[in-house]
Amino acid sequence: MPTPVRPARYQWGVSLIELMVALVIGLFLILGAVTVFNQSRNTYRASEGVARLQEVGRLAMDVIETDVRMANFWGMSNRADYILNRAGPGQPPPAAFSSTQQTNSAVCGTTSAPSNYFVINLDEYVGGANNAYNLTCAANNYQGGTDTLWLRRANSNQPATMNATRIYLQTSRVQGTLFVPDSSCLNPSDQACIPADYLPPASQSRELEARIYYVSSQSTNRNDVPALRRKRFANANGTAGEAFIDEEIVPGVEDLQVRFGVDVDGDTNIDQYVNPGAVPAGARVVSAQIWLRIRAEDRDFGFVDDTAYQYGDMASAVTLNDNYRRIVVTKTIHIRNTRA
Repeated sequence: MPTPVRPARYQWGVSLIELMVALVIGLFLILGAVTVFNQSRNTYRASEGVARLQEVGRLAMDVIETDVRMANFWGMSNRADYILNRAGPGQPPPAAFSSTQQTNSAVCGTTSAPSNYFVINLDEYVGGANNAYNLTCAANNYQGGTDTLWLRRANSNQPATMNATRIYLQTSRVQGTLFVPDSSCLNPSDQACIPADYLPPASQSRELEARIYYVSSQSTNRNDVPALRRKRFANANGTAGEAFIDEEIVPGVEDLQVRFGVDVDGDTNIDQYVNPGAVPAGARVVSAQIWLRIRAEDRDFGFVDDTAYQYGDMASAVTLNDNYRRIVVTKTIHIRNTRA
């Protein structure tokens, strides 16, 4: 007899146990994918943050380095002591300047010597204050405990026409003279417009530059972000408030430390490093060590900065223990124009 055919069984779903096993496996897969995504995102954010800090550090250092390298540049002359109408701390005002010009040259004297003719103190082509801002011209929210760096030099370019609100330096191979041009005669190629005893083909007219670098506790756009700022001399005839332009270089710089390499015995080699304001009498500054501590603009709450920072003249390490990422950039910059 033929074998009877059994009716086929139909499975309409999975059992509860099978469903739960499948759900658990799926959850593990999803958890793994989310974990990988979060780790990749955190790594990207950290890398992007460090790259941003490095970019800020490079920009800030490049701006400072240009001025430091060119300090003590006076055009055709390489000796500040051969330049007429300069004036250092305690020296009488030069007769060539009017009282208004004298006032604005002194508007940024030191607090210990407010009559210091800051802009025309050419003998101190590089200077500063250690962990202080000791200048009478006000800083924009100076960050306490940071160094101040100031630099003096002639502009690297010769002007096609002069500006009656600027101080100029006329130099020949023999000497130089500081002057403010008359508003009715502004052609540097016209002998009548420049100091006597100078011939335009054999001499050069250049703007005098005086700049002050410092750290501010606030940036232009955010009060909670520090910034590197610069005061730049711009007006010899205006009021005290107009003599210097205060401009932001880059936000994110929270510390500036400086040390000067000085030549004591006159052989143009560095004999020692000193803090700003401690250069020995008669020594020449031939290099500058710069440290910049760069801080991220925003907190990273998954990160704690437990680095022990110690650089410059710090007597002991400083650990900040907050959620900001930081880097320290440093550079030793040689001053080109230091040979007598």
